Amino acid sequence: LRQQEGVLLAQLNQAHEELTKERREYVSSVSERKSLLDTLIAEIEKKRDQPVVEFLMSSSPCFPLSCEAAKAPVPEPVSLELQRTVKNLSEMSQLVVGAVAKFKGKAKKRRAMPCSVAMKVTLDPETASPHLVISKDRKTLRMGDREQKLLDSPKRFTGSPSILGSQG
Repeated sequence: LRQQEGVLLAQLNQAHEELTKERREYVSSVSERKSLLDTLIAEIEKKRDQPVVEFLMSSSPCFPLSCEAAKAPVPEPVSLELQRTVKNLSEMSQLVVGAVAKFKGKAKKRRAMPCSVAMKVTLDPETASPHLVISKDRKTLRMGDREQKLLDSPKRFTGSPSILGSQG
C-alpha cells in the first residue's frame, strides 16, 4: 500500500505541476493583456477630455490595433486525458487513504488486545523488528508508530514485526 501510495502521490504531484505551469502561463498572458487594457483606458480617458471636434478629427486612431492586441484569450479546455488522469488519481488516492486508515485502525486494535497467555520472558533486542519497541527491562514490547533506525544485525527480523525471547 505504501508503495502504491507513493506512486499515486508522484503521479498526482506531476499532474499538479503541469496544471500549475499552465496556470502561471495563463495568468502571465492575462496580466500582459490587462496592462495593455490599462494603457488603452488611459488613452481613452485622455481623448474623452478633448472637445468632440478634436476627438473626431484626431489623426491617430488608437482603438483598432490596440484593442486587437488586448483581447483576452479564451482559455484552452483541459484535455480529456488530463481530466481522466486527475479523476483516476483522485479516486485511487481516496481508496489508498481509506485502506491505510482501515489498516491503522486494525493495527491499533491489535496493540490494545491483551495477550491471552502471560509468560515471563526476556526479549532479545538484536532480533527485534524495527517496528517493535522494547521496554528497558526487556520484558514487554509494543508496536511502534513507525520503523525505528536500529543497528544492522544478521539476527534481526525485517519482514514482519517479530522478536525472539527466552523464558525467564
